Amino acid sequence: MRTAKLTCMVAVCLIGAVGLLVAQDLSKLTEVQKKQLNDWMAERAERMIAAHRLEGELNRAVNDTAHTSPEIEALRKRSQELQEELSRTQIELRAKVMALPALQEKSAKLRQERRRISELSDKVKAVIGPTQ
Repeated sequence: MRTAKLTCMVAVCLIGAVGLLVAQDLSKLTEVQKKQLNDWMAERAERMIAAHRLEGELNRAVNDTAHTSPEIEALRKRSQELQEELSRTQIELRAKVMALPALQEKSAKLRQERRRISELSDKVKAVIGPTQ
């Protein structure tokens, strides 16, 4: 996964560099200027990759138990509790919204559509099933 992200970052950098080159009239640049520009773009791409890698490491550090203290563990526990509470609240919210009369009608229509789709699927299977 990391390799894929790294490859994507390199590709984006190269595409950006090519876009920059295409957008500019490089014929006005001297060979020294072209080389300097190329060196800057290459360094920029390398630094973007390094920054992306560091950002990923820092993002993963939040959940890495190697980086801990009593205060951090208390915050991790609280974060987990809040995530669980959020999940319960979202489930409750969905249930209450789905209980509204306007949505009950749509829900019934959805069940009817799914039933009809299932019936049609059974008919199709009955016709093409024996030939397969």
